[in-house]
Amino acid sequence: MPGRGFYQLEEDALYVQIGMFDPRYRFFSYLESQSVQLELDRQARLIFIEVTQPRRHWEVSDDLQFPQAAEVADLRWLDFRDTIREPRLSTNHSRSLLHVQFSSRLPLRNFYLTRDVIAQLDASDRLAAIWINDIEDDLAGRAIASFRKRCRREAAS
Repeated sequence: MPGRGFYQLEEDALYVQIGMFDPRYRFFSYLESQSVQLELDRQARLIFIEVTQPRRHWEVSDDLQFPQAAEVADLRWLDFRDTIREPRLSTNHSRSLLHVQFSSRLPLRNFYLTRDVIAQLDASDRLAAIWINDIEDDLAGRAIASFRKRCRREAAS
C-alpha cells in the first residue's frame, strides 16, 4: 500500500497519507487528540494522519529506530468520532522519523500500514504506537501532490 509522511513547512504540520486517495477511500470519521488526528474511511481503515504539533516541539531521542520487522494485516479501528489521549511525539535528530506513542503498554506486534508507516499493538490489540519513517519536507503541498499523482499512474498501469 502506498503512503508516507510529508511535513508541510508553511503549516508546521505533518500529513501522512495511508493508501491511495480515490472514491473507495474517503474520509468518514476520526479519532483525535489536541495534536494528532487519525482519519478513517467508511470501512474503519486508517487513511490519513495529521500531526499539528510543530516538529520543533517533538522530543528528540538518540535511540529511536524504525521497527525492522512487521506483518501485513487488514487493520480496522473500532472507535469513531472520539477523543484520544494526547500521544507522546518522539523524533530522531534529522526529524525524518516520528514515533507517536499512544500508550505506555508494551507493544507486542507490528503491522505495516504502508512501507514507511507501522502500527504497533499491545497484548489487548489496542493501538500502542505509530511509527512514520522517511518523512519528506514539503512546500506548498508539491511533494504530496506529486506522490499522489505517481500513485495514480502506477495503479493505472
